[in-house]
Amino acid sequence: MTTSTLHNTGALQDEERATHQGHNRDLAERAAMFAQNARTFVRRIPKTIASMGDCRRLVRSSGDIGAAYLDADKALSKTDFLQCMRDCCREARQTQHWLRLLDVNLDERTKQLHEELLQEATELEKIFGSIVYKVKNKTASNDQ
Repeated sequence: MTTSTLHNTGALQDEERATHQGHNRDLAERAAMFAQNARTFVRRIPKTIASMGDCRRLVRSSGDIGAAYLDADKALSKTDFLQCMRDCCREARQTQHWLRLLDVNLDERTKQLHEELLQEATELEKIFGSIVYKVKNKTASNDQ
């Protein structure tokens, strides 16, 4: 290989790394924005004894999605990474659950935000589940 070929290959790997890290930041930002929007939703819903407890859980689970993702991003092993990504999936499912319970007596604007949050929680669960699936299959194919 010539020097220019080596240089181009190294630049390509650096570019791929930067692109991958960009996706990581995008997903972390998406999870953070989701948690912020969940908090906005909580401020808008009618306060009842039941809703207050569910709101507390919604705020916690929506924030834990991003926290688990940040842990996964810094995981030291594939096993730790997979566990953190499974935690992301679990928190996204729990967030969907709390959102479904909070679908009562909402005005039009709040109802729209509720639907968007439910859709985003579903998408986040699918994204994290897909990552778990791909990493598990890649690991299994490497073991063979």
